[in-house]
Amino acid sequence: MELLKIRKELITDLKEEFPELVDKFNHFILSQFLSKKNTVVSLRFNRKTESLPKEVVIKIFRNDNADIEYDTLKQLYEQEILVPNIIFYKKPYLILEKIEGINLCDFITDRILKVADLDSLDKITKKELLMCIEKLAIWLSKLHLNNIIEDKEHAHTKVLNKGDTRLRDFIYNPPDNKIYGVDFEDSYQGNHIDDIAWICCSLLDTNPGIFEMNYPKSKIELINLFLKSYYRINPATYFDFKYFTEKLIENLNTVMRRRGIDMILQKENFLKDISKDM
Repeated sequence: MELLKIRKELITDLKEEFPELVDKFNHFILSQFLSKKNTVVSLRFNRKTESLPKEVVIKIFRNDNADIEYDTLKQLYEQEILVPNIIFYKKPYLILEKIEGINLCDFITDRILKVADLDSLDKITKKELLMCIEKLAIWLSKLHLNNIIEDKEHAHTKVLNKGDTRLRDFIYNPPDNKIYGVDFEDSYQGNHIDDIAWICCSLLDTNPGIFEMNYPKSKIELINLFLKSYYRINPATYFDFKYFTEKLIENLNTVMRRRGIDMILQKENFLKDISKDM
């Protein structure tokens, strides 16, 4: 969507709540984030503001998931899970705190590009990677442990899943060593392994990954580190390897459809080295 059209839309629909948006002299700058489902922009004022922070993120929903995201964000923020604070909400607009940091996908990819395995990295870079993977496991563990739903009918425990959980849904701030989760419009109640499998899928398919490398050993190592960290934090949580592999293959097939890749996965080639003794 063109930024000029988004600008006009914001001014027209939100000028009563935020008069500073009425802008004849381009007192704010918009930049658009990559988003397939909805419109997401960063809005930064270059003058003093009154009712809004100087920089915010605005999500404009083009689907019916606005309430899901709003309710989930509100719930998690109250639980002190690291997510953006909600500044304003009125369908289809969700205005959020701007989180400083780097997209976790880019943070990881930049450090393992053209690296055969983690031992090939220098000590500082390797430590940074291990730290961010550990923080990701802690974040996801807290999400699940804080939001357990007992399901007596099915005789197993459900949790709040983030849903479609990609590395790009996390912002890492290295100086503070904090990871924030974003994008909760697909949140739902289900098996905790659903989120786990999506993270591992994202580690595998992020370029360079399983579709660009014959044997992405560094990615397998990161998956192992992530799984071990998660289940070390949650020792009482059962790791169902069969269910995990089924979900991982299902997710990778979803990714291939999205990319238009015509190939058949040979799961034994990359699943055999993923830890089974969680």
